[in-house]
Amino acid sequence: MSARGSIGSMMAATLVSRALGFLKAILLVAAIGGTSAAVGGQTFESANSAPTYLVALIAGGVLGAVLVPQIVRNLQDGQVGQENTDRLLTIVLVGGALATLILTMLAPGIVWIYATTWSAQWRGLATSMAYWCLPQIFFLIAFAVLSQVLNARGVFGAPAWAPAISNLLGISGILVFLFALPSGLGPVGSWNPLMVAVLSGSATLAIASQALLLLIPLRRIGFQLRFRWGVGGLGHMSTLACWTLLGVIAGQAAYLVTSNVANSAGKILNQLGIDGPSLNSLSIAYLLMLLPHGIVTVSLTTALYTRMSGSAARNDLAEIEALSNLAMKPVAYVAIAATAAFVALGPLITEVLFGNPIIGHVLQILAIGLVGFSQAYVLNRTSFALQDARGPFTTQLVIAGLSTAGSAAALLLPPELTVVGIAAGISIANFAGWLTAQLSLQRTLRNRGHVPVGRPRHPRLRPPNRRSDQQFRSRAVPSGTHRHANRISRPGHPADDRGGRRCRTFHHGELATRRPNNWRPPPTVDATRVMAPAAETAGNKSRPRRQSQRRTAYGTLPQRGLHSSSVVHGNGLWLGIQPRCQDAARDD
Repeated sequence: MSARGSIGSMMAATLVSRALGFLKAILLVAAIGGTSAAVGGQTFESANSAPTYLVALIAGGVLGAVLVPQIVRNLQDGQVGQENTDRLLTIVLVGGALATLILTMLAPGIVWIYATTWSAQWRGLATSMAYWCLPQIFFLIAFAVLSQVLNARGVFGAPAWAPAISNLLGISGILVFLFALPSGLGPVGSWNPLMVAVLSGSATLAIASQALLLLIPLRRIGFQLRFRWGVGGLGHMSTLACWTLLGVIAGQAAYLVTSNVANSAGKILNQLGIDGPSLNSLSIAYLLMLLPHGIVTVSLTTALYTRMSGSAARNDLAEIEALSNLAMKPVAYVAIAATAAFVALGPLITEVLFGNPIIGHVLQILAIGLVGFSQAYVLNRTSFALQDARGPFTTQLVIAGLSTAGSAAALLLPPELTVVGIAAGISIANFAGWLTAQLSLQRTLRNRGHVPVGRPRHPRLRPPNRRSDQQFRSRAVPSGTHRHANRISRPGHPADDRGGRRCRTFHHGELATRRPNNWRPPPTVDATRVMAPAAETAGNKSRPRRQSQRRTAYGTLPQRGLHSSSVVHGNGLWLGIQPRCQDAARDD
């Protein structure tokens, strides 16, 4: 399938999946609430979101960003590459299973970490839900691994449609909870084990289904996983994974602060009987904000990511930059339009969907940072395609630091405005992350010998070092070309600004020696040019100077201006005197 067809298929699948996700969110708010007024909504949010954030902490960033480039490179290495892929998948899947088992046993401590201010009853309800939800960790890891394998093979439809089917199963479980069980809007004491099992168990079953469904397209493309042990061929992968993991740790540390501050505000508002925003309100607002991001940004970048990785394997930096720019423009247009809609209509949208405008107020502030969030996503994926994880780590560190600072500052606000203050800090952090990601990617491209589009094509000329002949490397200048300051331009070119400035005209076939920007010839001497190769002057270093000659910073020059006198350069080069450009005479 072509890139355009893949992008179209992924956008259609993402649109359907997001629509079903909204329907599930609407039903979930109707079943257990979406603000501080309901205990069940807050406890289920902490228990059900814990697997997602723990997967991100364990391997989410590594799997999504590093796995595809590594698999694409392995596909070009034949049997050796296949064995490296098998080792990589073995480590991830087996390690994920062990991590899931350990973390499920640590459910009480995990709940306490995300909600340190809750009472024992609230934490007990959240812990019973977490025991059902934490097994999602393995299936989320398996889905990430298998979908990246399919993406590396050019199969994008199945990984995009699997979440839609998963949302259907999740909706079925919520409908059973709504019509067959007591209301989940009551206090903590109204919850029983059957209610917890149906609500949390159906959520885990939905996540497991999306991973198991990918086994079908994998079988069709002939992929067979063979468990191989060892770390051979994964040395570079481990370096990238370390940087990515450090960035994820920074993000999760920021989320710990955010979740505790938001949960504390939700607990206080519940005790005061005030219906205000809490952590689940922030999560629902995030779900709404990420709708255009998921449909356009993720779909477009995922389809182009494999091509970027292939270009990086061929060291085609120009194509990588072109693909990145191709993704950034439509992403920016969609993000700006979505931001305008959310800021103007946020409370109205949530009033229609959830019957409450409180979530809309959080959405208004959160959507301001959507442009920066989407642009930073594209730039970080480009860096990962270049096998550079240090730039995304720096970006994530900036975002995490500013988000944490915003959450801490939100503690100074009243409880009903705390979550809104957190959203404001996240928006500011997203814009700062965009700027950091842009600078990091440009630095990476320049370090690899590629000048990014819009940057100067001709670097600043450096003064020569008389102690080294290598500093006097010359380059040919076309006929009629003018050298001015730091650039080369032709007559009539927009960059040709010769009026009253130092300018030297070179004729066809001549060579221009590097000189400092503030170079001036002696008052009685015009500009010089190389007349003969250095090889012709071998053995002439001992040639006696004439009385009319004197030393300058760039060689031995005569005291009187002669048009054809030969002189000896300090490094043994024969120099001749030539008239300068008339426009430059006024500067001397």
